[in-house]
Amino acid sequence: MNQPENEDSDILKLGLNPMTLAFQGEGSELEAHFLAEYATKSLNQFRFALFAALIIYSLFGILDVALIPDFKNKFWTVRYLMVTPVLFGLLILSFLSFFKRIMQFVSAFLVIITAQGVLAVMWLAPPDLSNYYFPGITLVLIMNYGFFKERFIWASFSGLAVVSSYIIFSFSVFDIPFLLNVVNSFFLVFLNIIGMYIAYNMELNSRKEYHSKQLLQIERSKLKTLSARMEAKVKDKSAQIGNLNKEIQKEMENLSKKKE
Repeated sequence: MNQPENEDSDILKLGLNPMTLAFQGEGSELEAHFLAEYATKSLNQFRFALFAALIIYSLFGILDVALIPDFKNKFWTVRYLMVTPVLFGLLILSFLSFFKRIMQFVSAFLVIITAQGVLAVMWLAPPDLSNYYFPGITLVLIMNYGFFKERFIWASFSGLAVVSSYIIFSFSVFDIPFLLNVVNSFFLVFLNIIGMYIAYNMELNSRKEYHSKQLLQIERSKLKTLSARMEAKVKDKSAQIGNLNKEIQKEMENLSKKKE
């Protein structure tokens, strides 16, 4: 059986929505608990990814000076006065108690705002140098699908938003050769498709692991209940045998007294 058929079988067996991968039907009561557990497990990864993004995005300021020193003030305005403070603010926000409930939304927002910063730099750069910043968009997409632990639905939303933004700006605002725009756009579209596939399978595996753990806990609970019932029955039987022994002993004593 090939892999797509295995995935379809897993989705049906686990009772998942094939689009959002949310538990549905009889397993819908598991969804809230899964999301809470997923957020708890993902929080430290999110903080690390956000800190890494903050460092990487800031270090690209060196590239601004090396490539286009005359435009560094414009670039640094976008990089250090607009995008970087947002990233730093989100990092601080992640330590608040309610953050886990909005972490997926924040992750998607983070990806989109970072990509918009790269697009702003490409727009400000001279036409013959703006495409040098195109790898920044691909880096954002890679971090979106493999670094921030986003759920498939949120990662796909932010990924599609980034790709759509680039395509719209590249053909309407950027002064980049048409053929280069087409090549870049095709590259981003297929990179996004691959990322969506990876994110889908990552979340599916997380849900399979969670579901298996829940089944194991249920079986352990059943075994514990059965063991308690068996122990109670053994104690009851032991008590009955003890009472019977006492009665027999009394009968033996009464018989002995009568003989005397």
